[in-house]
Amino acid sequence: MYTSVPFSLVYFYVKDVFDKTSSDKFVIFAEADIGEIYKVPLEVPEAPCYPLEISTNISRPVAVDYDPVEGKIYWSDVTLELVARAFPNGSFVDVIAYNNVITPEGLAIDYIGRNIYWTDEANNRIEVARMDGSSRRSLITSNIEKPRAILLDIGER
Repeated sequence: MYTSVPFSLVYFYVKDVFDKTSSDKFVIFAEADIGEIYKVPLEVPEAPCYPLEISTNISRPVAVDYDPVEGKIYWSDVTLELVARAFPNGSFVDVIAYNNVITPEGLAIDYIGRNIYWTDEANNRIEVARMDGSSRRSLITSNIEKPRAILLDIGER
C-alpha cells in the first residue's frame, strides 16, 4: 500500500533572505495536497505561515530544500515529474531535471559543494547534478528499492 507524507519540513537560519519584518530563522514546508510551499517565521511571536509566491512548475511538491548562498527554494514535484528551483517571490523559476524523472520523492542541497541530490522512487535510484541541473548523473542505481528521502551531512565534509 502506498502512503504519502503530506508535507516536508526544512529549518534554516539565514540573514537578509526574506523580509526583515519576518524572521531570520524559519521553517519551509511543502504541502503536496494544496500544491504550495510555505514559510513559517520562528522568531516573530504568533506569526502566521504563508505560502511562497511560486506558481510556475509546481503542482504537487513533496520535498523542499533551501540554498542559503543564492537564496533559492528547491522542490521536487511528483505530478509534474520534475525538480525545480526559484526565489521565494516566485521569480526565476528553473527546471533542474525532468527527463526520465518519474517520482522525485526526496531532495537535498549541498550548498557548499553546489550539488543537488534527489531520489526517484519509481526509477529506484538516487541522482546528483550541479545546482543548475548540469552534469546530471545517477549516483546509486542498484541494491536500492523505492528511495524516498535523502539527507546530507554537510558538516562532516
